[in-house]
Amino acid sequence: MANQYDPWNNARFGFPRKDAPAFQREWQPLNSSGVKMTTVNTDKQTVVKAVSSVGVSGTLYVWGMSLCTTSTNAQALYIKDDADTVIGTMIASRQGPYFLQLSTPMKMLANSKLVAERLTGAGATADTYVTLFTTSSRLKYE
Repeated sequence: MANQYDPWNNARFGFPRKDAPAFQREWQPLNSSGVKMTTVNTDKQTVVKAVSSVGVSGTLYVWGMSLCTTSTNAQALYIKDDADTVIGTMIASRQGPYFLQLSTPMKMLANSKLVAERLTGAGATADTYVTLFTTSSRLKYE
């Protein structure tokens, strides 16, 4: 009978890094940020704060996102990082929410937060919720 694979003592595959997607999927809890968007048409609102704090460098990994609304009109949002790079676009209405689940995460910039910004011309409603599913890794500054 073959020995059971042990990720902690396997010379062939090496030690699993805590920032590796496979390690995160198996050993870290998935965080979710259910944020209610405000009703301003030119919204730019933080939905996930940066991991970093004094003495720590952090990186976010996005595993999925969703957008739900009570509006019959389409609600459209960009998800952006600190460099203003669009990592995703979501469009939803009451008839169809938006859900995206990834098998491999998107790695964000180190020490970056994530913001949701309404697309120009998208109407505003009081009941629009953005949820990002994330994990994070923290490393001490050298």
